[in-house]
Amino acid sequence: MAEAILFFILFVPLSVLTFFAPEETMLRSRWQYDQEPEFSREAILIIKILSAVVVILSTLNLIINIINAFR
Repeated sequence: MAEAILFFILFVPLSVLTFFAPEETMLRSRWQYDQEPEFSREAILIIKILSAVVVILSTLNLIINIINAFR
């Protein structure tokens, strides 16, 4: 159960940050580019959808682990 709580504490805020600032999280290797790269709306939309899915699945994982711990 401690693993699930640690997972939730570490990865859900990262996913929420990815949802609200997808351009910043996609620019991890900014030093490789001469100019600031521009991402398409579709790429940003995909990143937002995937981060929302990760938040939902992480929350479900935590809930299931808590339920199983108290059985």
